[in-house]
Amino acid sequence: MGDIPWPTALFAAFTYDRGLVFGTYTRFAYNATSGIVTTVSGVAGDTQVPYLGSIAIDGFPPARSAAAHGPIFEADGYLVTLTAHDDPTGLIEIRSEMARLVTIELPASATNISVLSAPGLMRASTVSFTIDGEEARLFLGTGSFNVTGTRVLAGMASPDLLVFKSVPPASTNKAEWRAVLDAISAGQVVAELDLVATSDGHWLQNPARYRIDVAAWPLAVRPREASVQVDTLRPGGAIVLFAFDPRTMPINGSAQISVSANGKALNRSDDPLTLFYTFDSVARNASFTLLPLPGTVMAVYLPSLAAVSIDIVSLPPAAPAPAFDAGSEAAVIAALAIVSVAAARMLRRKPT
Repeated sequence: MGDIPWPTALFAAFTYDRGLVFGTYTRFAYNATSGIVTTVSGVAGDTQVPYLGSIAIDGFPPARSAAAHGPIFEADGYLVTLTAHDDPTGLIEIRSEMARLVTIELPASATNISVLSAPGLMRASTVSFTIDGEEARLFLGTGSFNVTGTRVLAGMASPDLLVFKSVPPASTNKAEWRAVLDAISAGQVVAELDLVATSDGHWLQNPARYRIDVAAWPLAVRPREASVQVDTLRPGGAIVLFAFDPRTMPINGSAQISVSANGKALNRSDDPLTLFYTFDSVARNASFTLLPLPGTVMAVYLPSLAAVSIDIVSLPPAAPAPAFDAGSEAAVIAALAIVSVAAARMLRRKPT
């Protein structure tokens, strides 16, 4: 990974060996014959939270060997892909191109299990639950959930996206993470792109979708600047999250962040709640806000997600202005010379 301080606060890297998928933030077992995932745990230092007992996807004969590449573990079945992310939220995505059932067993210790159903293309159905005081959620795009005890049946539509995401264990930013999960549940946040630049001109990335029709990908990532593309065929606006490590996009000191969409500068908002909870039925302009989360994390609202080029730049602090510019310095020298001549004449006068 070259010059990257590994792991980053944004994501780390999986190893996959003999059915065990081991990451800094996420760990689980994968059955290469059945495609069943078991014992999904979130990790933060010495804290380990068993979020999911198992995930079984109907009609999932593995189409090819599963593999781990950096922060991504991916396994393909018949018209379905399971993607896990080694990030602090333990993100898992299941993208299906046909209707199918996914059976999720929560641990016996799961509490506060609730279902929020919000049918419609722009909204997600959500199951929220708590494990040992840590919060997690399941999101479903257009299908429906059925919960019996600790068993969750996700009836996926065709096509559909099922997502698991948690508030990072032992996080000191739980309220902020909870706001992000609320915004995903409401259909406001639809994609995320985590980026880390390397010194050789390349970058590492951890992309995520929260709505199946939205895609976001990087075009160029360098220290202090990044260009990305967002696209969808569906009309309407939504929020995309962009996250960088502090070396890639510093905001310390008086550094300023500039964001533009299709060449037009976006206004910055200092009110994340308004950005997250103002629905698209309310007319508003493109804008962005920085979120108080590890790294440099920003939420960018776009009135349309179709064919949008986004440029993000961290402007370094301006150099301090000199005490005198060249003209001022010359004027001061001239004034001092005049004063010196006058003083000399006064001192040469003879006393009367």
